Amino acid sequence: MKKLLIAAALLALAGFGCAKAPAATSGTVPEGGRAYENAQYGIALTLPKGVEMRQREDAVRQTKYLGLNVDFFASLRDLVHDAKPTNLAFFYAVPKLSTDDFAKALEASGANGAVKVKSTEDVTIGGIAMKKITSTTEMGEDKVHYLFDAKDSTVIVSEFIGQEKEFDPIFATIAVK
Repeated sequence: MKKLLIAAALLALAGFGCAKAPAATSGTVPEGGRAYENAQYGIALTLPKGVEMRQREDAVRQTKYLGLNVDFFASLRDLVHDAKPTNLAFFYAVPKLSTDDFAKALEASGANGAVKVKSTEDVTIGGIAMKKITSTTEMGEDKVHYLFDAKDSTVIVSEFIGQEKEFDPIFATIAVK
C-alpha cells in the first residue's frame, strides 16, 4: 500500500510538470525564451524557446533586395519545428522608403510580370503603424511584407511563405524602442 501511495504521488508530481505553461503576455518572455533587441533600428521582439534572431555579420549585411540597396541585418529562424532550422522572416532596413516605391520594386522583381501587389493594408502590430503588403509570387503563392519606420530607416520584414503559424505570434511582440 505504501508503494502504491508513493507511485501515485510521483505520477501526480510528474503530471504537474507536463501541464502547459500559460501563454506569454506582452512584455514578458516565455519560459525558455529570450528577449531580442536591435539597438541600431530600435526594435525588440520576444523570442520563444527554439527560435533565434540571427544577426548578420557586417561584411555581408549591405546587399540588394528587390533591386533596393538594403541593410540585411537579421533573420528570424525556428530551430525546432522541422528537421532543420527554418527561416520565418528576413529583416532589412533602407533609408526612408515609400510604400509606392517598395511596391514598384516588388513588382519589378518578377520575371514576365509574375509578381503583382494584391493588397496594401494599414495595420498596427505591437503599437507600431505598419503597411502590410501582400503580393503574388512567381510560384503562384502569396507573400507578405511589413514596412514600418524605425529611427531614420524603413524596416522591411519579409515573411517566408507558409510560416504564418510560427511567425505571427512572435511578430505580435514587436516593439520600437
